[in-house]
Amino acid sequence: MALGQQTPVSPSARKTMEDAFHELQRNVSFADRKALQDTTLGDVQLAADLIQNQLAARQSLRNMGRLAPLFDGLSHYSKSIEVLCNGTPLMPWIWAPIKVILKVASDHVEAFAKIIRAYARIAESLGRFKVFNDIFPDNINVQDTLAIFYVDILKFHRAAYKFVCRGGWKTLFLSSWGRFQRQFDAIFEDLQRHEDLIDKTANAADMAEAKAMRDAQEVWRQEFLDKLAKDEEERTASQYLTVVGWLKLDESDQLKIFDSISSEALECPGTSDWITKNQKLASWLRARNETCFLVLHGPPGTGKSVIASRIATFLRSSAASSVITHFCTYSHRISVEHEQVLRSILAQLICHHTDLIAHAYEELIARKRTPTSQTLESLIRDLMISAAHSPSTPRCIHIIIDGLNECDDAQQTKVVKALERIVSAVSRSGSTICKVLLCTQLGPTQSIEQRLSQRPKVSLSEEKAVMTRAIRQYCSWRLERLSGRLRQIGITDDDLQELANRVATKADGMFLWARLVLDYLSKNIFFSRDEILQAAGVLPRKLSEFYGQILSEIMKSLNERSVARIKLILGWIAFAKRPLKKAEFRSALAFSGGNTAVSELPPPYIFEVCAPLVEERSDSSFAFIHVSVKEYLQSSASYLKLDEQVEYYKHGISLSTCLLSGLENMATLPVAKADRDMRIIRGLHAFHAYATEHWAEYLLRLSTSPNGIDTDSEFFSVSNKLAVALNRLSPMTASPQQTVALHDTSAVPDQRLVSLQLHSALHSAVAGSMLDLAAGHLNLSTARGR
Repeated sequence: MALGQQTPVSPSARKTMEDAFHELQRNVSFADRKALQDTTLGDVQLAADLIQNQLAARQSLRNMGRLAPLFDGLSHYSKSIEVLCNGTPLMPWIWAPIKVILKVASDHVEAFAKIIRAYARIAESLGRFKVFNDIFPDNINVQDTLAIFYVDILKFHRAAYKFVCRGGWKTLFLSSWGRFQRQFDAIFEDLQRHEDLIDKTANAADMAEAKAMRDAQEVWRQEFLDKLAKDEEERTASQYLTVVGWLKLDESDQLKIFDSISSEALECPGTSDWITKNQKLASWLRARNETCFLVLHGPPGTGKSVIASRIATFLRSSAASSVITHFCTYSHRISVEHEQVLRSILAQLICHHTDLIAHAYEELIARKRTPTSQTLESLIRDLMISAAHSPSTPRCIHIIIDGLNECDDAQQTKVVKALERIVSAVSRSGSTICKVLLCTQLGPTQSIEQRLSQRPKVSLSEEKAVMTRAIRQYCSWRLERLSGRLRQIGITDDDLQELANRVATKADGMFLWARLVLDYLSKNIFFSRDEILQAAGVLPRKLSEFYGQILSEIMKSLNERSVARIKLILGWIAFAKRPLKKAEFRSALAFSGGNTAVSELPPPYIFEVCAPLVEERSDSSFAFIHVSVKEYLQSSASYLKLDEQVEYYKHGISLSTCLLSGLENMATLPVAKADRDMRIIRGLHAFHAYATEHWAEYLLRLSTSPNGIDTDSEFFSVSNKLAVALNRLSPMTASPQQTVALHDTSAVPDQRLVSLQLHSALHSAVAGSMLDLAAGHLNLSTARGR
């Protein structure tokens, strides 16, 4: 090149380096960016010497001599890219991050040693730059390859910086290093290949040949990175499924609950717009360290669950935070348990932050730890502290717990205390913001009221104005859907608006009451305009009275047997271990009479009779329109008072009869295949899976009740018959689990079995059933070798 002529700069190489620079900057905290922007290589070497002296004083000296070739290589490499860095802030960042990374990592001896070894490997790829300027002065062909070195060095800095600067990194070190080691290995492989490419591109006959070589290398590089990402994704997915399985968590339960709550709110948008305008809720919604624990409370029927679902949907639409929800509901018994709440939070947390899955896997699976409440709470706390990917961008996690009042007093207290401890610990970390919203009823009967007395609260009872506007909007939407019918009896648009106002005003903030009134209008027959307009005035205001009127209407034309069947349906909805789908429900009702030879299912229309109080969900399961229906049915005011113990015995008859029928008609007796197939096709045994899963639990629950199991009951009689049939089957066809159970029931880890010791057949059969389920068998008859 002629004297005084400037070396040309490759625009593509400059852009490649600038992109890598900006990516690193985005992941470095503001304080570190400011401190490192003018750092020289000499500053880094002095910092390394200081760290070495400090380690020596702590008698933790490591072989930092390995860094000398790195500093030497960076010095030579900096000369090679000087022309690409002129007039830019790019140069210092090939060495500056080392200063922070070594300083932070020096507090963890093992991590420090691994990072030193990793940097030593980078030094190996930089060695050839000692003679680079002598061999390839001013060669523009190699600038794009030199830029890749810059990209890989900064990529390594970025990964190492994020690793040691994220909250709780020391806790995650052992489980997370493997993931980062795979990233580092990919960087080293890329460096080595580009080291060879420098010679090839520099000696290329022309720029076209050099570009072809770089393009070929880029194709390999992208394929390599794609494979690495795919392998990592598959490994992570496998570990996630294993963790969820270890937690014995069915994630679909919470999804179904959320969908059922939010479906109508989505159809009628705008009724929750006031949420973001409420000062306390707006403060809680912001991703800032303020209002970290908020209580949303109100009487039954004020729409707390719908509000919770709308808040979750709103937060998820922005992706500014990780949103975790858990809905406690009577219809999913397990959802109201303290440990289940923690399991749900943990599963959603690692689903949002997949880089934390490896640590959860290590803690629970590799160490074979039982997921107790203490273990789960500690793990959630550690993972939340480590959730922020970068110190420059603290992560916010919003946790929404709805229906806490549906848990018993002891479970409520445990949940609140656990959440308080988690929020406190995470807030102190400074790396993650954890915010909790509790949606519940509060009152003198609620044990947690005093504990939450000092927490910020939003009382729906004090938000009457916005609630009335929201209910009016909901009423207008529902009435508009009925307008075609209503106009046939002279209802005008003004009448519809007036009716919406009347219902909203009388509802007094209670969405549920407005819904019941509108359901009443949609399902009854009216002859005149006045009957419609007066409906809101004549219907009871108290929910219990409204429920009583609905129940009275249902029963007034039914005979005694029909009333008993309505009560049976309501009892299943109130106390089933999980919501029964229509096919299961009909099968359960078919076996409720104790007849194993039943050949027909009850008709589907029977559920319609209960429609004002019961609704069919999108998954064909049934639930009360509100938890207050169950509370009413258990109260002395109910026409059909439900007693949980009595209903359990009724359910037990269906369970044991269904299983015994399965043995008699499907497994042991000589039954024609065509008849067996027809029973399956008809759905007669749709209840079998539920019965298999819960039969033992029903027996244990009743046998450990204060009065013990009623040996004169039909449930006991049929269960004993089932147990005898099971235990008579040859041990030759039984699984190893049953063999153990038949001879040593102490192998079953459930202390309640002692309550059945006086009933030997039941004792052995229940133990065998529990071992079957623990081993992963579902169908009782097939699992027990029939």
